[in-house]
Amino acid sequence: MFSVERTSLFLYLVYQHKLARLKLDQDALGLSSLLERIAHVQVKDCFQDEDTVYYIVETGQVGKAIGKKAENIHRIQEDLGKRVKVIEFKERVEDFVKSIAYPLEIEEVVLNDEGFVEIRDSRKKAKSLLIGRGGKNLQLINRAVRRFFNVEVKVIQ
Repeated sequence: MFSVERTSLFLYLVYQHKLARLKLDQDALGLSSLLERIAHVQVKDCFQDEDTVYYIVETGQVGKAIGKKAENIHRIQEDLGKRVKVIEFKERVEDFVKSIAYPLEIEEVVLNDEGFVEIRDSRKKAKSLLIGRGGKNLQLINRAVRRFFNVEVKVIQ
């Protein structure tokens, strides 16, 4: 039998091992340290596309990362010449997907038995925003989710 302390320790070690697997390249390290230095928050992950930098920060640190009147974000955008989006990390994959899609409100996010996260929304506008032109937004959602959870995200009709 496992005691509560041993089980908690085991879960903690598995969680830490999962985080230790995340490897950031030189660019991502530089971008992460920029936000950490300016806003004094812990950045869990950072990636970018051609015009936007995405920061994933610890739970409860989004407000601090953004700053009063968005001053931290404006400063970073000015330094980098790119848009910045801050995403709050969540322990449950369903909540994390909602955090990525914010400010868009999603009707339902479900982890199914086959290992897929299904985003269900009856609104055509919401689905098109989630998928994006050429599937770009869905690729970004999947990129962020795969870094922490071993699942794929799909938008369901």
